[in-house]
Amino acid sequence: MNKLFAFIKKDLLVTLSYRFNLLLSLLGIFFSVAMFYFIGRTFSGALSPFIARYGGDYFPYVLIGIAVSNFVTVGLSALSQQVRSAQVEGTLEALLTTPTSIFTVLIGNSLWSFITALGSAVVLIAAGFLVIHFEVSLVRAAAAVVVLLLTFLAFLMVGMLSASFVILFKRGDPIGYIFGWSSFLLGVILFPVEVLPAPLPLLSRFLPITYAIEAIRELLLVRASFQSVLPLVLALCLFAVVLGPVSVLFFRYAVHRARKDGNLVQF
Repeated sequence: MNKLFAFIKKDLLVTLSYRFNLLLSLLGIFFSVAMFYFIGRTFSGALSPFIARYGGDYFPYVLIGIAVSNFVTVGLSALSQQVRSAQVEGTLEALLTTPTSIFTVLIGNSLWSFITALGSAVVLIAAGFLVIHFEVSLVRAAAAVVVLLLTFLAFLMVGMLSASFVILFKRGDPIGYIFGWSSFLLGVILFPVEVLPAPLPLLSRFLPITYAIEAIRELLLVRASFQSVLPLVLALCLFAVVLGPVSVLFFRYAVHRARKDGNLVQF
């Protein structure tokens, strides 16, 4: 844990050293809120039959989808980007010879990306709800954060598979590509999956982001209890439990194979 906190501290200091970039990031969030607000005013009428359960307003519907999608991006790309950077900088082999586990190094370097994604999601949703004067109880907000944590964990396992492909093949990451695009198309981020032709709605049930976004929308927009979204939460846990061992084993195999072939540091 001390090593993980050290990674977080290092990335925090780096972020604070670029204050102007931090300001631009915050401005980007508010511009996004404004853009989705006017898009919502344009399309709410056309989509209202499909989002009637969530109040019929497209703006909060899409706002939650975009906020959660940040975790898809972080979970899918953080580990593979760290591996790629270590290969390019020539530090990957050195990291693997230290007494610190490679998993600790990779996850530690990815934690700050998760924290910034969580912060962006909270600010994005809070700013949007201030615009529409929407109130959320602390209990439901805390439950939504738990769902976001599970979402990150599930996609972190997918990201480990992506990192394995980067180690083995250097370029080309079919896992990140497939999960990334399918999540944005089928993961109810921008529109209800019911508008898609069959069998695409069925395929969306095989993506963890579908359960994550549905759970958070139920908590924040429908104001459902945590017990009512428990099946969705359990589905996220199942994704993490199933993908976890597979990802770890495949990553270990990728590192072993790259060491054996002598191309671990090649890029």
